[in-house]
Amino acid sequence: MDPFSDAGELFAIHNLFYQGAYKEVLEQSLAGYSDSAITQARVYQYRAQIGLGSAEQVVGELDDTEGNASLVAVKALALYKIGETESSLELVEELAETASDDATVQVLGAIVLYLAGKVEDALSLLSKHEGNLAAVALIVQIRLLQNKLDLASKEVQLAKKWGQDNLLVNLSEAWVDLHLGGEKYQEAFYIYEELAQTPSTSNARTFVGQAIADIQLGRLEEAEDAINSALERDSTSPDVLVNAIVLYILLGRDSSQYLEALQSVDADNHFLTDLEEKSALFDSCAAEYASLIVE
Repeated sequence: MDPFSDAGELFAIHNLFYQGAYKEVLEQSLAGYSDSAITQARVYQYRAQIGLGSAEQVVGELDDTEGNASLVAVKALALYKIGETESSLELVEELAETASDDATVQVLGAIVLYLAGKVEDALSLLSKHEGNLAAVALIVQIRLLQNKLDLASKEVQLAKKWGQDNLLVNLSEAWVDLHLGGEKYQEAFYIYEELAQTPSTSNARTFVGQAIADIQLGRLEEAEDAINSALERDSTSPDVLVNAIVLYILLGRDSSQYLEALQSVDADNHFLTDLEEKSALFDSCAAEYASLIVE
């Protein structure tokens, strides 16, 4: 059984996690899970804690990983997130040698390797999967970041043959469609719209996806409706705030409210660092040519 499957007793916690509903994941009781599913349910909750910025707490809770490869993989990810890169990589490299058939090891190990700049090692570990849709989704993300759209699209098409209607397959297809552009923007919109209208998958992230598709299609008013729906559900999500900033700039409106909120909840967000770098570059260029300006 693929522990990342959305079938059976893990269905709810699986979907909540991959929708980014981390608080709801932590609210799930572990009391009703069978012995075969309890470890994976714990993995989702630990990953949700990491996603909410509590990686250090996770490291503390996993001082004893009970000799479980999945829990060791979670600890490796948490260690990486708190800056203990060397210790994290040591664990991942050991797991890659001794437990590369473990679905959690494949995904979390690959995340650590990718973040450490070991892209090919990450892809090599992911290639060992057998029916692990979380691994497929991560491969798609890496290929998109490499701008290898053909390889990303190929992964999605192969996964659709055996994972049709799975949340991760649908999301992966939408990611590829947004990168391909053109008429694919509309197809991505349909995927996110369906997810947003379905109670079990309606959340801030699905509305953000819908808004992004609307923006690319030039439908800014519809995008604003989707962003407002996302903000209603999670006004502190960095993803929601970044896209709200972009949208309001495109609408010619003041985005400072969302910029300040993003600085408050995620001061190290890539969007902010990129914005700061580009602002500094602009100031430098402006200063260089200031003497040529005739008043």
